[in-house]
Amino acid sequence: MISGRWLRVFLASALLLPVSLIAQNTRKILVLQEGYSSQPGSVRFAEGLHEVLDPGVQKQIFDEYFDQDRLSESSALVADTLRKKYNGTKFDVVIGVGNPVLAFLLSHGAELWPGTPEVFIFVDHRLLPAQLPPNTTAIAYADPSASTLELALQLMPKTKRVFYVGGSSPSDTARSASAEQDFKRFADKIEFTYLSNLPLAELLERISRLPDDSIVIYGGMEQDASGHVFIAARVCPLIAAASNAPVYGSYGTFVGCGIVGGRVLDFKDLGTQTGRLAMKILERGTASGLPVENWQSRPVVDWRQLQRWGISEKRLPAGAIVRFRIPSAWERYRWYVVTGLSAIIALLTLVIVLTFEVQKRRLANLEVKELSGRLIHASEEERKRIARELHDDISQRLAIVAIEIELLVRDVVLHQPEISASLQQTLRQLHEIIEDTHNLSHELHSARLQILGLEEALNEFSQQLARQHALEIEVAVNSVPSPLPEVVAFVFYRVAQEALQNSVKHSGSNRIEVRLTGGDHTLVMKIRDYGSGFDTSLPGRGLGLATMRERLKLVKGNLVVRSEPGGGTEIIAEARLEGAIKRAISAA
Repeated sequence: MISGRWLRVFLASALLLPVSLIAQNTRKILVLQEGYSSQPGSVRFAEGLHEVLDPGVQKQIFDEYFDQDRLSESSALVADTLRKKYNGTKFDVVIGVGNPVLAFLLSHGAELWPGTPEVFIFVDHRLLPAQLPPNTTAIAYADPSASTLELALQLMPKTKRVFYVGGSSPSDTARSASAEQDFKRFADKIEFTYLSNLPLAELLERISRLPDDSIVIYGGMEQDASGHVFIAARVCPLIAAASNAPVYGSYGTFVGCGIVGGRVLDFKDLGTQTGRLAMKILERGTASGLPVENWQSRPVVDWRQLQRWGISEKRLPAGAIVRFRIPSAWERYRWYVVTGLSAIIALLTLVIVLTFEVQKRRLANLEVKELSGRLIHASEEERKRIARELHDDISQRLAIVAIEIELLVRDVVLHQPEISASLQQTLRQLHEIIEDTHNLSHELHSARLQILGLEEALNEFSQQLARQHALEIEVAVNSVPSPLPEVVAFVFYRVAQEALQNSVKHSGSNRIEVRLTGGDHTLVMKIRDYGSGFDTSLPGRGLGLATMRERLKLVKGNLVVRSEPGGGTEIIAEARLEGAIKRAISAA
């Protein structure tokens, strides 16, 4: 059995074991930089470095800044300080940033961190030794001042004078000397002036009155002739604002500060490239065998400055990066315009399709109406024919039969009185058939309607229906124009016939009112009963109402039905007698 003391020791060991393993696996990286932490270039470099190292390495990064332009400490004192500060610390890789740090590491690196891989970055390739020390490699650059001038001359081929603006610090002086060396190949066609040893105020005044066909190359100012120390990127806007000529530069921290552009070295790109090289060294455990890499510059311009100085984008080299472009109205609102136009086109297409469909439907309705009119007209013609047959043929033949039966009744009364009553009954039935045939003939086609008009025809039909069914039908006609167009009279007469017959059959009412009124070019007929009524919302009310509506459509009229169970029924037929209806009447 384990005692409590040993259990505590065991648990403590278990908890401390992962911590010790983490400590053993943590990679320590020392970064020595020539400037100081607030410089924009240092910030951009750190961004690129951490983007590569943070996801893939469990690490501790130690940053040291020499700040040699402001402090001017001896390399021996710096080495002693670093020795004491990091005594006992084992680094996995040491990264030196800048030409001064290169010189320091070549002198003291092996002594301070023996066996530790070293990487020299942001160093002029001309300052690298022909043979690097063991376990070291580098990322070098070629001074981009000459390539920036080439870009400027491509954009502004009429340039005759170049003014190089720099500072008085050791770094400023080194950059100015390097640029002057590289500019020698342009000396036969360009006049060069170096403004590197002036107080800032005097420099700004000097560049405000440059001659025509001039440009400014800004190399950076970390200190002016009066001893004031600056951040080069923060002096850049002052230079660009004061200059009456376009300003060019070679560092990414200057782009956006008022310069036109240049062959630019971007410090974030350098940080990314350094991080990848450091990862290789950490994986291999040594820098030996890794070739020296180049830090490449890229052509970058500020679109706003191109517009300011009237420089055409067509002069830019292929692959040039244009920053800060202000999009045109089309570029800003292109998708809105495209979306809007697409919506308008879609709507117009829909309108055209719907218009086409409406036109098709209208034509179909006209065809249906024409067909309906032809069918109703054919029906009327057939009614006329049947009515004539009933009146002129069958009624006459039945009348002859009736006369013959009457003569027969006289003979039977004289010679056979016992069958006289039976024959007289047959004769009465025959007269009823003759009267029904006569009435049916008038229902099928009212000659009175054609001869005397709608009012007389309605009165005759109503009286006949009242006699047949022993009910009261009241007809009132007021201000009806005479004569009515034949088609209108026929339509209203047939509607009245259908409505009255429906009322007699279905309503159970013993009183029906018919009101025919004309006025303001309108003909209105109302037929009302006081019978059982019906629910108008229920479907399937038969063919009667549908037939009435179809007839009224021939004269552009309409039908309204008002009814409720137990409350009787009122049917209203209405049509106008002008405009389109007149054309319909004439066509009919």
